[in-house]
Amino acid sequence: MRVNLGKFIFLNKQRCNILTPQPGEIWKVNCLVRSPLDLLSEEQQHLYSSLARNFLAGNSPPRYVMIVREPELSENIEEEWLIVYVMLLSLETDFISNIDLLIPAKISGLDRDLLAETWHIIPALACNLLQPVGKRLSRQIYEYLLTVRDYHDGLVSQLPAITEIQHLGFTDENLCSANNPRIQNFHKAEQAWSDVLTVPVAAYYTYFKSIKFTNAILNEALQLEQDLQSDISG
Repeated sequence: MRVNLGKFIFLNKQRCNILTPQPGEIWKVNCLVRSPLDLLSEEQQHLYSSLARNFLAGNSPPRYVMIVREPELSENIEEEWLIVYVMLLSLETDFISNIDLLIPAKISGLDRDLLAETWHIIPALACNLLQPVGKRLSRQIYEYLLTVRDYHDGLVSQLPAITEIQHLGFTDENLCSANNPRIQNFHKAEQAWSDVLTVPVAAYYTYFKSIKFTNAILNEALQLEQDLQSDISG
């Protein structure tokens, strides 16, 4: 693994997302991931699951995410590497559960239904999200999805009534428990796939630490040089 300054640090901004992802938007995931670190082929085999490698090779269907939190601008983070939190959406709509909720196409504005993995919220580099698609989910739907996650994490005491779910357009039939072995196997596969987004984030933090360490050494060397010049002048 090595830092690729020429390719990444001075990346042409025209190649990055012009739009800032907003909460409730649905974005398509880019199969050409970017990272501030170059990963050798051996490292990619080790860090990415087989499901992730298949996606990156273009051998699996497209993937989508819902924006949970927009990127936070910081003077310590290059614009190319803004981090956004997303909820994974799946085309595997056969795995509906009490924490995997069906979003009908009429709500998403896409040509297919999606499964919202309310349990599966992860950080991603904004540059690895290709473009917004479909319709931005309403605030009511967005908040409901997050409430489902909070409820199953024990952060809220109850969920909205079933009638409210029906009003939002969610399918509430056959909501089996997430403890069902079939659902658990689906979750394991989805966690493995999410390497596509989480590995570049881990690479960014490694890169950021190396930059901070390098800057600290340079600052210390500069201070030493200034001290020596001051001693000579004195």
